[in-house]
Formats: sequence, C-alpha cells, structure tokens
Amino acid sequence: MMLQLRIPDSTDPERREILAVLKKMRSEAGIRIFAASRRIYDEQDYREAAFVEVSGTSLDRPGRPFVVNSDEALGPPVPCPSCGWQDIFNAPQRSPFAIDESLLDKWDYVALPAGRQLISQRLLATLRQGDVRPFEVLPVLAADTGRESGRAFRISACRAVLVPCPVDESDVSWCAACGAVLDSAEGDEGDEGDEANDTLFTPPSEFRVSGEQIDGDEVLSRHPGRGAMLYFAQRAWRMLADGHFMGVTPGGVIQLCEHNSS
Repeated sequence: MMLQLRIPDSTDPERREILAVLKKMRSEAGIRIFAASRRIYDEQDYREAAFVEVSGTSLDRPGRPFVVNSDEALGPPVPCPSCGWQDIFNAPQRSPFAIDESLLDKWDYVALPAGRQLISQRLLATLRQGDVRPFEVLPVLAADTGRESGRAFRISACRAVLVPCPVDESDVSWCAACGAVLDSAEGDEGDEGDEANDTLFTPPSEFRVSGEQIDGDEVLSRHPGRGAMLYFAQRAWRMLADGHFMGVTPGGVIQLCEHNSS
C-alpha cells in the first residue's frame, strides 16, 4: 500500500513537521518514506517544453471499476534489481486489461492501473494521421464480450529514457536501471550521516535529455516498462491539447539540453 501526502508549497513550515512525524513512524513501524518536490507548470511552460507528460482520467466509479480484471492482468510490483526502488508502476502486465466499455462515453485518454494509459480510437487516428511515431498500441478487451475492443487501446512508448543527460546533471546520482534518484545535492536538512535516509528530494531542475538519447522519437517513457510516465513531443502535445480530447491532463516536462538542442 502506498499513501501520498501533498503540500502545495515546499517552503511551508508544516513540511518539516510532517517529515519529522513520518521519520518517527519510520523508526517505530518500519515504513518507507520518499519525499519529492515537483514544479507546477502553466500553459506557457507546456508550449515551450520539448516533451510534455500526459496522464489520463480515471473512470472508476464506486463499486464499479473501469478495469474489471486488474488482479489477473497485473502481477505484484517487482523491486528494481539494481537499487531496490519499487512502486505500483513496477507491476508487470500478465494479460490484457478487460474494460467496462459502457463507462468510456466520450473519454479519449483514460488512466489505467499501474500507470498505464488508454487512448480512444479517435485519438489514435489523430496520432497516426499526424505521423507521430514511434509508439506501440496494445489491445484491451471489452468485458462484456471478452473480445478485443475497437473503441480503445493501451498506448506504450517504444523508448524509455531513465536518466537525464550527464552533462546537465552532475550533482545527482540516478539508477540507470529504473531512473530513481539515488542521492541529490538537495537532501533533507539535518540528515547528514543518516545512512538510512530515504527522504531525499527530487532535484528541482528540469529533466533534460540530449538529442542522442531520444533519437527523433516523439513518444517517450520515463519508466523501464515503457507503459507509464508517458511524454509526448511538443508537436504531438499540440495535437492532443488543441484537439479537445477528453481526459488529457499535462504533468511534468522534459527539455532538450542547451548544448544539444537539435
């Protein structure tokens, strides 16, 4: 089980108080704590970004899940073999999702379990007509028939970019196997010498990649499974943003390195 606490302003004095309580709980109950800071972007930021993270909307209803076979379709999360990081995104896909198509209505971009994303046939047609590539389209099943759906599809990137360009990130250590931040210059104050410290903060600087890392791809993932944490290049993002697709929600951004912006 993973619980999230969000504080809108990282300078809020309550942040230190909350972290102190969580650390106490960690020592007494053996829980793990991961603290991270995240910038809030506006429309101008998204227009200037090289890549924009896109997440869908959950269509689950009380007592009526959109995906009816989550337990069968997903295995238990697997820790990173290199650093041990584990979250719900690490759940391996064992079989296609079966969805309740009656909940789709006019939604075009839908959140699936474990960070996966679903797109409508209309949105898929737009990406293909715009020659956005490469990306993978995986089937989902219609729960009422057990057959492949013709209305919606799971989308996955063909390329995962897990670490930023090393030229731009010299003071941060990243796990090359999963992309987790191993340490940062911006640590948790007062924790020097704490070998068990796992409340490090994600660097506030933007995630920057080189042209060689993306090699012209317009759909990327920052997760090794390539099905979660999906980012679309600016050209593809404008198709989604200007196409009035329901459920499209922007998140983080990826920028190209200043020393290599081609």
